[in-house]
Amino acid sequence: MRIHSIWISDYKNLQDFPLELDKSSFLDVFVGKNGSGKSNLLEALIEIFHCLYENGVQAGFDFKISYSIFVEGEEKVIHITRKESKFTIGTETYNRSDQETVITEKEYEKLPKSVPLPRNILVYYSGQNPNVAKLLDKYENSFRKKIKNATIGDSRKFIGVGPDYKDILLSTCLLSNPESKASQFIAQKLGIARHPDNVLFVIKRPRYAEGKSEFDVDIGDPNTAYWKMDGIARECIALLEGSIKGGYSPGDIYNRDHDRYHLNVNVKKLRENIEGQSALNLFQALDNLKTLGALQGVGYVVELQSGRQTELSDFSDGQFQSVYIYALTEIFKGNGGSYIMLLDEPDAFLHPEWQLKFLDQVAEVGGEDVANSHLLMTSHSASTLCNLQQNDINQFKVDAHRAVCTKQPKKEIINDLSNSFIQYSEDESKLLINNVIRTSDKPVLFVEGVSDVTILNTAFGKLYPDRDIPVLIQDAFDRGFLKTLFSRPDVFRNHPEKNFFALFDFDDAYEDWRSLGNNFIENDIEKGLCKQLSGVAEKAFVFILPIPDNGLKCQVWDEANPTDKILPKPCFTIEHIFWGQPNMEGWFKQHTKSGNHIFKDDSQKVKFAEEIVPSLSPAAFDPLKPMFDRILEVCA
Repeated sequence: MRIHSIWISDYKNLQDFPLELDKSSFLDVFVGKNGSGKSNLLEALIEIFHCLYENGVQAGFDFKISYSIFVEGEEKVIHITRKESKFTIGTETYNRSDQETVITEKEYEKLPKSVPLPRNILVYYSGQNPNVAKLLDKYENSFRKKIKNATIGDSRKFIGVGPDYKDILLSTCLLSNPESKASQFIAQKLGIARHPDNVLFVIKRPRYAEGKSEFDVDIGDPNTAYWKMDGIARECIALLEGSIKGGYSPGDIYNRDHDRYHLNVNVKKLRENIEGQSALNLFQALDNLKTLGALQGVGYVVELQSGRQTELSDFSDGQFQSVYIYALTEIFKGNGGSYIMLLDEPDAFLHPEWQLKFLDQVAEVGGEDVANSHLLMTSHSASTLCNLQQNDINQFKVDAHRAVCTKQPKKEIINDLSNSFIQYSEDESKLLINNVIRTSDKPVLFVEGVSDVTILNTAFGKLYPDRDIPVLIQDAFDRGFLKTLFSRPDVFRNHPEKNFFALFDFDDAYEDWRSLGNNFIENDIEKGLCKQLSGVAEKAFVFILPIPDNGLKCQVWDEANPTDKILPKPCFTIEHIFWGQPNMEGWFKQHTKSGNHIFKDDSQKVKFAEEIVPSLSPAAFDPLKPMFDRILEVCA
């Protein structure tokens, strides 16, 4: 399940709002200052899917949504337009004779039941946005009316998980399969050493029976048990009752004075009763009791590694936030992958180290199901952004009172969010770099910016179409950190078996590159000057951009300079390599003071790298070939 695009006519500051998403990624992160509209997007999505699930429920605005979803193993692309209370459904088919995709549309008064929808929308809200909770309550209230007489197949579509879900979410994972990767991770993260033999479920009078004597429990009349509860809620009660060890009478488990049932369930017996079922079945059963207002709590006492005993509900919100996505992924991964997670600032209270790692952990535990699902989240965390791919980040801004969403380089996003008061700190950068080096078996080529990564990966594919790229190309954020990284022995001492490369732009970074030793192994400026470091860093090589004779060499080369033939302020970035190639019109402008031709807008570098560079011929990348040949030689 992947959302491809969304259009929203009028929801708060989302006015005539279009959004295109990278459908190849399971993750999209939305950042922006308060009031920019990022949380409004999640709210609008809840409204949209409430409209789709509950045929006839008005969303309050017109919308279009396109998504791919697997139906019986086959991927289908669905386009739904809701306008003026009517649905237009579009389906994609591939015309083999014309070799093009055709969209067939048909208008309906109501959404046909045959239209495939995600099985669940999982929503996490930390409590900072009450609007999300209100929207979920609106859906939950309509579902609550059905639940008393519903069957298992009628379990609700929206699952809203807030701080009050700690005991249900964690106990479901730990009770269902203690050997699963998710359960072991949760135990390790929370410091759990031993699980209990029994778990106590406290069942109270549900909302539908509050203040109504006709639902009172009469111990002598089994028809009044559990306030005449039936449907899927009663099926859950039967499961819990059937897992109580030893004999008991109705009077043993019902407390008349407090109008409560206390079901002391044997953990081993419960696991036997749910063997062969997914964790989702147990979660939905408990969730349905909670939705009815019948589940007062789960008494799950664990022993910590310190020897102290504690209940799951006693763990802090920060501890819960470090594991809840893992728990959700474990529970729903057997659900065919057709779910969407909407996470509103889920990392708000996490330690920076957990922020850096928690999304990687989700992908690891979810496996193929995560690959077929979609996670959309809002965030303010620089640490979370550090470990994301550039294409996963979407920035919200307000323009003329309307929200706009664009993709920008990570460092520019962080600067903008903080009005330049917060930047990538050296410690944050080190944390990311160390993570990259540890998790990749390949040598690493560090570059100054994210667009450089895209351009160089494209270049290698064009120049060596039959070879796998031998290095991982990694954004090091800026030239200053690149210089710092290659000036110190730490990274080379910690990874003596690995080759490292760096590529500097031929601008202000030239002085940074010059400071890194004098062991030249390439002196031809058109091939890209290269130096090999010495000592503990002898497996490190530092390049500076090659300067082809394409009309801009004069921005770098100075024949009259007696020292190194380089101008005092050279001006040549990786985009300049393509000067004179087709489709370059409009991408460069002349600087009013220096007269140099510069890239027109740094905020457009990613767009240039992703949309223009791939259209160029292999010959356009020839200036980079000597550098790649050197890397191939070193890595052979």
